[in-house]
Amino acid sequence: MEYNASGLVKDDTALISLKGLTGEEETLGDVRRNGKAAREPPVAPAAFASTLEAGVASGATKFTNKGDVGLVGKIYGWAFDAEMAAAVALYYVDLGWDDAQMLTLCAALRAAHAGGGLRKLETLMLSDNQMGDGAAAALAALLEEGAMPNLETLVLDNNQISDAGVAALASALRGGALPSCTFIDLSNNQISDAGVAALASALKGGALPSCTFINLGRNQISDAGVAALASALRGGALPSCKMISILDNPGSDAPVDEALASPERAAALARRQAE
Repeated sequence: MEYNASGLVKDDTALISLKGLTGEEETLGDVRRNGKAAREPPVAPAAFASTLEAGVASGATKFTNKGDVGLVGKIYGWAFDAEMAAAVALYYVDLGWDDAQMLTLCAALRAAHAGGGLRKLETLMLSDNQMGDGAAAALAALLEEGAMPNLETLVLDNNQISDAGVAALASALRGGALPSCTFIDLSNNQISDAGVAALASALKGGALPSCTFINLGRNQISDAGVAALASALRGGALPSCKMISILDNPGSDAPVDEALASPERAAALARRQAE
Protein backbone atom coordinates (compact mmCIF):
# COMPACT_ATOMS: atom_id res chain seq x y z
CA MET A 1 0.00 0.00 0.00
CA GLU A 2 2.87 2.39 0.78
CA TYR A 3 4.07 2.29 -2.83
CA ASN A 4 0.61 2.97 -4.24
CA ALA A 5 -0.03 5.78 -1.76
CA SER A 6 3.36 7.36 -2.50
CA GLY A 7 2.55 7.47 -6.19
CA LEU A 8 -0.63 9.50 -5.79
CA VAL A 9 0.69 13.03 -5.80
CA LYS A 10 4.51 12.99 -5.74
CA ASP A 11 6.05 14.62 -8.77
CA ASP A 12 7.96 12.76 -11.46
CA THR A 13 11.36 12.93 -9.72
CA ALA A 14 10.24 12.19 -6.17
CA LEU A 15 9.32 8.50 -6.39
CA ILE A 16 12.01 5.99 -7.31
CA SER A 17 11.40 2.31 -7.97
CA LEU A 18 14.47 0.17 -7.29
CA LYS A 19 13.40 -2.36 -9.92
CA GLY A 20 14.05 0.29 -12.55
CA LEU A 21 17.71 0.67 -11.57
CA THR A 22 20.48 -1.09 -13.49
CA GLY A 23 23.33 -0.79 -10.97
CA GLU A 24 25.31 1.31 -13.43
CA GLU A 25 23.95 4.68 -12.34
CA GLU A 26 26.71 7.18 -11.54
CA THR A 27 24.75 10.30 -10.57
CA LEU A 28 21.56 11.20 -8.74
CA GLY A 29 20.16 12.23 -12.12
CA ASP A 30 20.78 8.71 -13.43
CA VAL A 31 19.01 7.22 -10.40
CA ARG A 32 16.01 9.50 -10.87
CA ARG A 33 15.78 8.91 -14.60
CA ASN A 34 16.01 5.11 -14.44
CA GLY A 35 14.15 4.69 -11.17
CA LYS A 36 11.08 6.62 -12.22
CA ALA A 37 10.68 4.55 -15.39
CA ALA A 38 9.03 1.71 -13.44
CA ARG A 39 6.49 3.93 -11.71
CA GLU A 40 2.84 2.99 -12.19
CA PRO A 41 -0.08 5.46 -12.37
CA PRO A 42 -2.27 6.19 -9.35
CA VAL A 43 -5.07 3.70 -8.79
CA ALA A 44 -8.65 4.47 -7.74
CA PRO A 45 -9.57 3.10 -4.28
CA ALA A 46 -12.06 0.57 -5.64
CA ALA A 47 -9.50 -0.81 -8.09
CA PHE A 48 -6.84 -0.94 -5.37
CA ALA A 49 -9.16 -2.88 -3.05
CA SER A 50 -10.13 -5.29 -5.81
CA THR A 51 -6.52 -5.94 -6.79
CA LEU A 52 -5.53 -6.41 -3.16
CA GLU A 53 -8.30 -8.93 -2.54
CA ALA A 54 -7.45 -10.84 -5.71
CA GLY A 55 -3.78 -10.92 -4.75
CA VAL A 56 -4.54 -12.31 -1.32
CA ALA A 57 -6.90 -14.90 -2.79
CA SER A 58 -4.27 -16.10 -5.28
CA GLY A 59 -1.44 -16.05 -2.76
CA ALA A 60 0.52 -13.40 -4.64
CA THR A 61 -0.03 -10.92 -1.80
CA LYS A 62 0.76 -12.06 1.73
CA PHE A 63 -0.93 -10.90 4.93
CA THR A 64 -0.10 -12.23 8.40
CA ASN A 65 -3.73 -11.60 9.26
CA LYS A 66 -6.05 -11.80 6.26
CA GLY A 67 -8.63 -9.91 8.29
CA ASP A 68 -6.54 -6.79 7.73
CA VAL A 69 -7.20 -6.77 3.99
CA GLY A 70 -10.38 -4.72 4.24
CA LEU A 71 -8.75 -2.29 6.68
CA VAL A 72 -5.79 -1.70 4.36
CA GLY A 73 -8.20 -0.96 1.52
CA LYS A 74 -10.00 1.58 3.70
CA ILE A 75 -6.74 3.24 4.78
CA TYR A 76 -5.69 3.59 1.14
CA GLY A 77 -9.06 5.12 0.32
CA TRP A 78 -8.74 7.63 3.15
CA ALA A 79 -5.22 8.57 2.02
CA PHE A 80 -6.38 8.87 -1.59
CA ASP A 81 -9.26 11.19 -0.70
CA ALA A 82 -7.09 13.37 1.54
CA GLU A 83 -4.26 13.76 -0.97
CA MET A 84 -6.52 14.46 -3.94
CA ALA A 85 -8.52 16.99 -1.94
CA ALA A 86 -5.38 18.91 -0.98
CA ALA A 87 -3.43 18.64 -4.26
CA VAL A 88 -2.60 21.93 -5.98
CA ALA A 89 -0.32 20.44 -8.64
CA LEU A 90 0.06 16.96 -10.12
CA TYR A 91 3.19 16.15 -12.13
CA TYR A 92 3.23 12.86 -14.04
CA VAL A 93 5.98 13.74 -16.53
CA ASP A 94 8.25 11.57 -18.70
CA LEU A 95 7.06 8.31 -17.16
CA GLY A 96 6.52 6.44 -20.41
CA TRP A 97 2.88 5.72 -19.62
CA ASP A 98 0.92 4.38 -22.58
CA ASP A 99 -2.76 4.96 -23.28
CA ALA A 100 -3.85 2.09 -21.01
CA GLN A 101 -1.84 3.48 -18.09
CA MET A 102 -3.19 6.94 -18.80
CA LEU A 103 -6.72 5.50 -18.68
CA THR A 104 -5.87 4.10 -15.24
CA LEU A 105 -4.81 7.60 -14.21
CA CYS A 106 -8.05 9.06 -15.61
CA ALA A 107 -10.05 6.50 -13.64
CA ALA A 108 -8.21 7.60 -10.49
CA LEU A 109 -8.90 11.26 -11.25
CA ARG A 110 -12.56 10.41 -11.84
CA ALA A 111 -12.72 8.71 -8.43
CA ALA A 112 -11.06 11.74 -6.85
CA HIS A 113 -13.59 14.08 -8.47
CA ALA A 114 -16.50 11.88 -7.36
CA GLY A 115 -15.18 12.09 -3.81
CA GLY A 116 -15.04 15.88 -3.87
CA GLY A 117 -11.33 16.14 -4.71
CA LEU A 118 -9.31 18.07 -7.30
CA ARG A 119 -11.10 21.32 -6.53
CA LYS A 120 -7.83 22.97 -5.46
CA LEU A 121 -5.84 21.62 -8.41
CA GLU A 122 -4.20 24.38 -10.45
CA THR A 123 -1.62 22.45 -12.50
CA LEU A 124 -1.84 19.09 -14.29
CA MET A 125 1.29 18.07 -16.19
CA LEU A 126 1.24 14.90 -18.31
CA SER A 127 4.13 15.71 -20.65
CA ASP A 128 6.40 13.20 -22.36
CA ASN A 129 4.27 10.09 -22.11
CA GLN A 130 2.44 8.03 -24.74
CA MET A 131 -1.05 9.35 -24.14
CA GLY A 132 -3.34 8.67 -27.09
CA ASP A 133 -6.84 9.59 -28.11
CA GLY A 134 -8.55 7.12 -25.78
CA ALA A 135 -7.06 8.64 -22.65
CA ALA A 136 -7.46 12.17 -24.06
CA ALA A 137 -11.17 11.49 -24.53
CA ALA A 138 -11.45 10.07 -21.01
CA LEU A 139 -9.76 13.17 -19.59
CA ALA A 140 -12.01 15.42 -21.69
CA ALA A 141 -15.14 13.65 -20.43
CA LEU A 142 -14.00 14.15 -16.86
CA LEU A 143 -13.35 17.85 -17.48
CA GLU A 144 -16.76 18.23 -19.11
CA GLU A 145 -18.34 16.89 -15.92
CA GLY A 146 -16.80 19.78 -13.99
CA ALA A 147 -13.64 18.19 -12.61
CA MET A 148 -10.71 20.46 -11.80
CA PRO A 149 -12.73 23.69 -11.98
CA ASN A 150 -9.77 25.80 -10.83
CA LEU A 151 -7.17 24.29 -13.16
CA GLU A 152 -4.95 27.01 -14.62
CA THR A 153 -2.29 24.98 -16.43
CA LEU A 154 -2.87 21.84 -18.54
CA VAL A 155 0.25 20.40 -20.15
CA LEU A 156 -0.17 17.51 -22.62
CA ASP A 157 2.86 18.03 -24.86
CA ASN A 158 5.02 15.25 -26.29
CA ASN A 159 2.30 12.61 -26.36
CA GLN A 160 0.42 10.81 -29.14
CA ILE A 161 -2.81 12.82 -29.23
CA SER A 162 -4.33 13.24 -32.68
CA ASP A 163 -7.42 14.95 -34.09
CA ALA A 164 -9.89 12.64 -32.34
CA GLY A 165 -8.41 13.44 -28.94
CA VAL A 166 -8.41 17.17 -29.62
CA ALA A 167 -12.01 16.98 -30.87
CA ALA A 168 -13.02 15.35 -27.57
CA LEU A 169 -11.21 18.07 -25.64
CA ALA A 170 -12.84 20.75 -27.82
CA SER A 171 -16.28 19.31 -27.06
CA ALA A 172 -15.56 19.53 -23.33
CA LEU A 173 -14.33 23.10 -23.68
CA ARG A 174 -17.44 24.03 -25.64
CA GLY A 175 -19.45 22.73 -22.71
CA GLY A 176 -17.69 25.09 -20.30
CA ALA A 177 -14.76 22.99 -19.06
CA LEU A 178 -11.65 24.70 -17.72
CA PRO A 179 -13.10 28.15 -17.08
CA SER A 180 -10.00 29.22 -15.13
CA CYS A 181 -7.35 27.77 -17.45
CA THR A 182 -4.72 30.25 -18.64
CA PHE A 183 -2.28 27.90 -20.43
CA ILE A 184 -2.74 24.74 -22.51
CA ASP A 185 0.21 22.95 -24.09
CA LEU A 186 -0.61 20.50 -26.91
CA SER A 187 2.71 20.78 -28.71
CA ASN A 188 4.55 17.87 -30.29
CA ASN A 189 1.53 15.63 -30.76
CA GLN A 190 -0.17 14.42 -33.95
CA ILE A 191 -2.72 17.19 -34.46
CA SER A 192 -3.69 18.28 -37.96
CA ASP A 193 -6.20 20.70 -39.48
CA ALA A 194 -9.27 18.65 -38.49
CA GLY A 195 -8.36 18.81 -34.81
CA VAL A 196 -7.59 22.51 -34.99
CA ALA A 197 -10.91 23.15 -36.76
CA ALA A 198 -12.75 21.46 -33.88
CA LEU A 199 -10.78 23.55 -31.39
CA ALA A 200 -11.44 26.77 -33.31
CA SER A 201 -15.16 26.01 -33.38
CA ALA A 202 -15.20 25.60 -29.61
CA LEU A 203 -13.26 28.82 -29.16
CA LYS A 204 -15.77 30.70 -31.33
CA GLY A 205 -18.45 29.48 -28.94
CA GLY A 206 -16.75 31.13 -25.97
CA ALA A 207 -14.47 28.36 -24.67
CA LEU A 208 -11.45 29.15 -22.51
CA PRO A 209 -12.35 32.72 -21.52
CA SER A 210 -9.31 33.03 -19.23
CA CYS A 211 -6.69 31.45 -21.50
CA THR A 212 -3.70 33.63 -22.39
CA PHE A 213 -1.49 31.12 -24.24
CA ILE A 214 -2.06 27.93 -26.26
CA ASN A 215 0.95 26.01 -27.55
CA LEU A 216 0.27 24.01 -30.73
CA GLY A 217 3.86 23.86 -31.94
CA ARG A 218 5.41 20.84 -33.66
CA ASN A 219 2.21 19.26 -34.94
CA GLN A 220 0.85 18.78 -38.48
CA ILE A 221 -1.15 21.99 -38.88
CA SER A 222 -1.24 23.54 -42.35
CA ASP A 223 -2.31 27.02 -43.45
CA ALA A 224 -5.94 25.83 -43.49
CA GLY A 225 -5.82 25.03 -39.77
CA VAL A 226 -4.08 28.30 -39.01
CA ALA A 227 -6.77 30.14 -40.97
CA ALA A 228 -9.49 28.54 -38.82
CA LEU A 229 -7.79 29.75 -35.66
CA ALA A 230 -7.22 33.23 -37.10
CA SER A 231 -10.88 33.50 -38.06
CA ALA A 232 -11.95 32.60 -34.53
CA LEU A 233 -9.58 35.17 -33.04
CA ARG A 234 -10.79 37.94 -35.37
CA GLY A 235 -14.31 37.19 -34.18
CA GLY A 236 -13.34 37.73 -30.55
CA ALA A 237 -12.54 34.18 -29.42
CA LEU A 238 -10.16 33.75 -26.50
CA PRO A 239 -10.67 37.26 -25.11
CA SER A 240 -7.68 36.97 -22.74
CA CYS A 241 -5.30 35.43 -25.27
CA LYS A 242 -1.90 36.99 -25.87
CA MET A 243 -0.27 34.23 -27.92
CA ILE A 244 -0.90 31.00 -29.84
CA SER A 245 2.28 29.20 -30.87
CA ILE A 246 2.25 27.41 -34.24
CA LEU A 247 6.03 26.92 -34.25
CA ASP A 248 7.42 24.13 -36.46
CA ASN A 249 4.16 23.30 -38.24
CA PRO A 250 3.68 23.21 -42.03
CA GLY A 251 1.50 26.32 -41.78
CA SER A 252 2.72 29.85 -41.06
CA ASP A 253 1.92 31.41 -37.70
CA ALA A 254 1.67 34.90 -39.24
CA PRO A 255 -2.15 34.85 -39.72
CA VAL A 256 -2.68 34.09 -36.02
CA ASP A 257 -0.32 36.87 -34.93
CA GLU A 258 -2.06 39.27 -37.31
CA ALA A 259 -5.50 38.22 -36.06
CA LEU A 260 -4.55 38.85 -32.43
CA ALA A 261 -3.55 42.42 -33.31
CA SER A 262 -6.33 43.05 -35.81
CA PRO A 263 -8.89 45.89 -35.64
CA GLU A 264 -11.62 43.28 -36.25
CA ARG A 265 -10.67 41.48 -33.04
CA ALA A 266 -10.51 44.70 -31.06
CA ALA A 267 -13.98 45.65 -32.30
CA ALA A 268 -15.40 42.20 -31.54
CA LEU A 269 -14.00 42.28 -28.00
CA ALA A 270 -15.38 45.77 -27.49
CA ARG A 271 -18.83 44.60 -28.57
CA ARG A 272 -18.65 41.71 -26.11
CA GLN A 273 -17.73 44.01 -23.26
CA ALA A 274 -20.63 46.28 -24.12
CA GLU A 275 -23.17 43.47 -24.06
